Amino acid sequence: MYITNNHIRDNSGLTLVGVIVAAALMVLIFGGLFSAFVTLTDMISRQKGEAGAVALLNERIEYIRSLPYNTVGTVGGIVPGPLLQNSTTTLNGITYSERVFVNYIDDEADGTLLADDNLITADYKVVKVEYTWDHKGTTTKRFLVSNIVPNGIETLAGGGTLVINVFDATVQPVVGANVRVVNNTTTSTIDTTVVTNSVGRAMFPGAPAAAGYEISVSKPGYSTDQTYTATTSNPNPNPPHVAVIESAVSSVSFSIDELSDLTLVTRGTPVTNTNGDTFTDNSLLQTENNTTVIGGAIVLTDVAGVYNSPGDVTATATVPTTLNRWLTINSDIVTPANTNAYVQLYSVDTAGVYTLIPDTDLPGNSTGFGTGVVDISGLAVGTYDQLALGATLSTTDTAVTPEIRSWEISYEESAPVIAGVTVDLVGNKTIGTSASATPIYKYSSSTVTNGSGSAVLTDLEWDLYGITVDGASEGYDIAEACANIPYALNPNVDDTVLLTLQPHVSNTLRIYVEDTAGNPVPGADVRMQRTGFDVTKTTSVCGQVFYNSGLGVFSDYDIDVTAAGYLPENVTNVSVSGNSDLVIILST
Repeated sequence: MYITNNHIRDNSGLTLVGVIVAAALMVLIFGGLFSAFVTLTDMISRQKGEAGAVALLNERIEYIRSLPYNTVGTVGGIVPGPLLQNSTTTLNGITYSERVFVNYIDDEADGTLLADDNLITADYKVVKVEYTWDHKGTTTKRFLVSNIVPNGIETLAGGGTLVINVFDATVQPVVGANVRVVNNTTTSTIDTTVVTNSVGRAMFPGAPAAAGYEISVSKPGYSTDQTYTATTSNPNPNPPHVAVIESAVSSVSFSIDELSDLTLVTRGTPVTNTNGDTFTDNSLLQTENNTTVIGGAIVLTDVAGVYNSPGDVTATATVPTTLNRWLTINSDIVTPANTNAYVQLYSVDTAGVYTLIPDTDLPGNSTGFGTGVVDISGLAVGTYDQLALGATLSTTDTAVTPEIRSWEISYEESAPVIAGVTVDLVGNKTIGTSASATPIYKYSSSTVTNGSGSAVLTDLEWDLYGITVDGASEGYDIAEACANIPYALNPNVDDTVLLTLQPHVSNTLRIYVEDTAGNPVPGADVRMQRTGFDVTKTTSVCGQVFYNSGLGVFSDYDIDVTAAGYLPENVTNVSVSGNSDLVIILST
C-alpha cells in the first residue's frame, strides 16, 4: 500500500509539470502572436494615416493648380485669396489639420530685391500644403510644395516687397523664427505667420501697398520683438508699424535671442578671512625644490654663488572651517632682469593630493599669475573646498634670483541674509518715448526677496539692466553689486547678482574700478579726498569700494586709484549727492 501511494504521488507530479510546460508554451506562442498582431495593427494604422495624407495632398494641390493665377492666395495672407490658412478634414476616421501657405517668390534668375532686372520681385507663387495628424500620441506631418507660374509677365501692381530680417544678440541670423504679419487696413485683412529661412529672413513679395503692417517675431525659448502702435501712453513708438510702398522694398530688422534667468540676492556685509604667508620661515610650505626661504622671501637655492634654476614650491592647504565662496589670491613678486616667477593655484583632496586647477575653471592658471590680485570667486566651492598656492621660479642669470615676498588666499565664510527687500529692475531697451521725450522701457519691474534673501526672475531678455534699491523706503543702500550694475545679462544663462546692503545714509559713493575690457580690478587702492576728508580703501573681488561715512554734498572730491600692473588714474571734481556711483577705468 505504501508503494502504491508513492506511485500515485509521482504521477501527480509529472502531470503538474506537464501542465506548467504546456501553459508556458502557450504563453510564448500566443504572446508572440499577440505582439506580432499589435505590431501589424500599428503598421496598418500608420500606413492608413500616411495614405490618407498623400491622397489629400495630391487632391488639394491639384485643386489649387486649377485655380486662376490671380486667385491663388489665402484668407488673411500676404497673397490674398479664398483658401483658408488653417482648417481640418476627416478621411477614413482620421482627423487631419490642414495648413496652406502661399507666397510670392523673387527668383534669382532675374536678380533679387533691388537687383531684379525689372524691379518686380513677385516672379511667381509658391504653394505649400501641409497635413498633420495624431498617431498614438505622436504628431505626424506630411507636405507638398508646388510653384504656380503666371500665364503672362509677372506684376507688382498695387504691391511692394516686405523683407523681415531676424538677428540674435551677436547679429547672427535666427533660423526658424516665427514672423507674424497683421494688417487690418488692407482691402482683405492680412494675418499670416511664416518662419525665417537659413539667413534669418522672411520675404513677402507682392505685399499690398499700405501702412500699418504690424509685425511680431518669436521663437520658443526666445525673447520677442515687434512693432508698436502709437498710443497716448506711447505716442512715439519704436519701432512703429511698417508701410509697404508700391513697387518698392520695405525692409525691417528685429533682434531676439534665448531667454535667461537671474537671481538677485540681498545680504549684509560678509565675514571674510585670509590664509597667507610672509615667509618668515618655511613652516607653511608643503614642498620645496631648488628653493629656500631667506630674508622674508622665497628665492632660488644659492649653491656657491650660483642660483639653481628652475625651482618650485607649494604651500600647505587652505582649509576653511566654513566656506561661502572663494575670493582672491594675492601675491607680491619681484622679478629682476632675466628672472621670472609665477604663482598657480592647486586643489587639494582629502588624501593631500595636489592637482593644478584647469584653465576651464580658472583662466590663465596653466601659465600662472604674476604679482597682484587674481579673482577666484568663480570656483565652485562644491568642487574645490581646499586650495593651495604653488610657484615656479627661474633665472637665465645664475647670479640673480626672483623673489616671492608674500602670498595669500582670501575667502568668504558667510554673509547675513537680508530678506524682504524690494529691488527694482529696469532694462535699457526702449519701445518709444513719451510726449515729453521720456524713454519708455521694454522691461521694468519690482521684486521682493524671499526669506532666504533671494528673488528669481525667469525668462528675461538679454539686456543691460539697472538694479536699484530705494534707500529711503527700504532702509538700505547698495554697498556692492557683484557683478556691477548696470548689469549686462547675456542670452541663455542662469546668473546671480549679489547685492551687499548697508544701512541707508543720506550721501554715499560706490566706486567701480574696471580695466579697458570692462573686467573688475580687485585689490586697487582708491583714495578719496577733499578738505577735511581723506580716506583710502581697497577694491573687493568685484572691483568696488563704498564710501558712506563723512560725505557731504560737494562736487570737488578728488579720487586717486593705483593698482599693480596698471597706470595710476586721477579723477577730479567728483560730485556726491544722495546715492552716487562712479566708474573708473584703468589702462596698462
